[in-house]
Amino acid sequence: MNLNKLGLKKDQLNYFEEHYEDSFQLGRVSFVGKNHFKVIMKNGEYLAEITQKLVINDMIPVIGDWVVINDLDNFKLIIGILPRFSELKRQSKVHETISQYIATNLDEVFVVMGLDGDFNLNRLERYVMQITESRANPIIILNKLDTVDNYQEKVQLVKQRLEDVPVIVTSVTMKTNLNKIKDRFYEGMTATLVGSSGVGKSSIANYLMGKDALKVNLTRESDSKGRHTTTHRGLYFVNPEGLIIDTPGMRSLAIYGDKNDLHTSFKDISEFAQSCKFNDCSHEEEPGCRVQEAIENGELDEDRLNNYKKLLKEIEYNESKTSKKALSEKKEEWKNNTKRYKNHNKIIY
Repeated sequence: MNLNKLGLKKDQLNYFEEHYEDSFQLGRVSFVGKNHFKVIMKNGEYLAEITQKLVINDMIPVIGDWVVINDLDNFKLIIGILPRFSELKRQSKVHETISQYIATNLDEVFVVMGLDGDFNLNRLERYVMQITESRANPIIILNKLDTVDNYQEKVQLVKQRLEDVPVIVTSVTMKTNLNKIKDRFYEGMTATLVGSSGVGKSSIANYLMGKDALKVNLTRESDSKGRHTTTHRGLYFVNPEGLIIDTPGMRSLAIYGDKNDLHTSFKDISEFAQSCKFNDCSHEEEPGCRVQEAIENGELDEDRLNNYKKLLKEIEYNESKTSKKALSEKKEEWKNNTKRYKNHNKIIY
């Protein structure tokens, strides 16, 4: 198989050729199990294991990774991971300050949101910011247009709030505009679908693959929610070209970006803020606040500002937790070093 069709970028190939011997091969991680991996190589898909060195250094491959493989007689051994050009993360269910990788080397991430009870502008903004921080391109899919009468109003709200992000309005049940999603794929392009359970991600993925490869559960009419239909991650080929990574529903939407990522996602607010009278303006009740003036003039939506402030607090809180954790670890390191020094210099009579 041509590795370019698998999504290998020129910079990644150059890195491999500069740092590894010709005897090693490249493969892309297509499945991550508890004790094994699956990798797609030039001549097929194989089971693979990783070296103890990667485990010790906490360099565990993620679905979508390009890995360096030592092709041994009885098995494939992963000895390295190529640099990633994008990394999609979520908050670990166990440790708040630790991020969990969902997928890597994504060109685009489709945010699927229902136009029914699932519709939530603030949540949509969180998704877009998280994807922007990952270095992939966000694309919004507003599904279930057949379930609501006022879908045009909601579409307009999204375009006003997130004007730089492409929007595709679809109906999986009526097969409306699904071709517009497929048209975005090209040779070597990799994407994934994120969003709540029951919004149509698996149905859209099945359409893109041209087969019913993924299980689809019905959605409850009472609350527009469905059970989580995807419990593992898999890399699949899109018909006729491109690849898609199927991921579990993202239950936790912790923001891992910094303030620069926030300003990038909320460029309008950042631009207004530059004209505020005070550099440390909180955009509350200060005199000469250009942001509040923009709200009064109808140039800026107040809900968007409120969501911006909420995300800013979350980023500052995460930075605070990370700093405290780092300080605690440093103190523990000093304590252990001091203890070892005392023991080393202890005089024995």
